[in-house]
Amino acid sequence: MEFEQSVVIKRPVEEVFAFLEDPANETQWQRGLVESRQTSPGPLSVGATGRDVRRFMGRQIITVWEVTEYRPPEMYGFRVVKGPVPFEGAYTFERVPEGTRVVMTARAEMRGLSRLMTPIIVRSGRSQYQRDFGTLKALLESRP
Repeated sequence: MEFEQSVVIKRPVEEVFAFLEDPANETQWQRGLVESRQTSPGPLSVGATGRDVRRFMGRQIITVWEVTEYRPPEMYGFRVVKGPVPFEGAYTFERVPEGTRVVMTARAEMRGLSRLMTPIIVRSGRSQYQRDFGTLKALLESRP
């Protein structure tokens, strides 16, 4: 399963990158995310780890992630190392005349019965990220 979502935010790329690289900010714009925090010491970099807690269909889902690529302010990649679905993704940041284009790409390996649900899950994931990116855009553009 693969999908991509993008948004243009009327803010400088350094500011958008700095906001998105901080896991503590994710609950402000990702619906269903209850907690997100870095679990490894030091600044975010390749090899840094973290933990997310989500509510999905009335259940609590915990995932542990690891940063796989880190090139500020251009991109950072991650993968889920523990959780219900093997998942990897990346955020890329591009300067555009209007501000910053953020592109999120994701790939997940569907197993068992969930493979039959792939089209529904992809559609739901795209819809969710479209809403979340709308929230992110409004949040960052409303800052002074």
